[in-house]
Amino acid sequence: MDLQVNKKNGESFTFEEHGVIVKDFIVSSIPLISNYSRVEGSDRQLDNGVDYGSRTIRVPIHVQAYDLADFPLLRDKLFSLVTSKESFYIREMRRVKKLSYAFVDTNEPARMDPDTDNRFVGGKRYLVRLQNVYELEQIEISGEGELIFETTELPFAESIGTTQDIHNNGINANDALWGFGMGLIADDDSLIYTHTGTSFKIYNAGDVSVHPFEQDLKITINNIQGLTSYFELRNITTGDLFRVNEGATGTIVLDGPNITRNNLNYLRETNKQYITLAPGWNEFDILGATSARGAFDFRFYYQ
Repeated sequence: MDLQVNKKNGESFTFEEHGVIVKDFIVSSIPLISNYSRVEGSDRQLDNGVDYGSRTIRVPIHVQAYDLADFPLLRDKLFSLVTSKESFYIREMRRVKKLSYAFVDTNEPARMDPDTDNRFVGGKRYLVRLQNVYELEQIEISGEGELIFETTELPFAESIGTTQDIHNNGINANDALWGFGMGLIADDDSLIYTHTGTSFKIYNAGDVSVHPFEQDLKITINNIQGLTSYFELRNITTGDLFRVNEGATGTIVLDGPNITRNNLNYLRETNKQYITLAPGWNEFDILGATSARGAFDFRFYYQ
């Protein structure tokens, strides 16, 4: 097993590269934080719903130093790798089967079975920060410890690739962006995230709804044809309706909470409503025009 760290400054490394052996990658479920209120004089309580809390990821590790003097150097290096105020992304890596040698010819040098190499488990990542104070329990020149990471913004795993990666390049299992267990389906329509017309559907492969205030979601609308006195984009699946209260042309972009037209703030000219995406298929209609081009760029999120 192994773990890859990707920092926001572009730095990337695996634990194996620094002599740290990952023994497991244990992801907790997302905790539910219940919200209740009491009614005075009654045994009944009001259920105000639940919120998601931060999930934890436990990583037991083993280190092996060259000698007794090398152990503190390895310990301090590990501190520098994961102790940071800034959150970073981690990716899980596993072997297909246990570490073993491959069969070779008589005169061929020994080599490991390629199926025992560590490889990414799909294209998911977690944004985390180290939660615990950890110590390496030293036994001669080896050490044992456990790192506990905590998700910092959203508790979900997220896809590294976006829908426009799929639209432009398709899905290639060899590029480590996609993999099994990511909700992808064998349907050509599910690979299309830029549409022209007045009716189309968008596939959200994650099992979490995508909201522009919380997740990455960018919708670009342009090439509007046959425009009337208004323009509407409606998600029939969720009931969301985005409306422009004038016959505007140009390029309209809904990028998270920001709405622009031709790079200028445009929120005031809309109904101030946003589009969200449910898991699975989302059916869309365009009203107030005979045709328009809509490009959806977002990540998939997983519980």
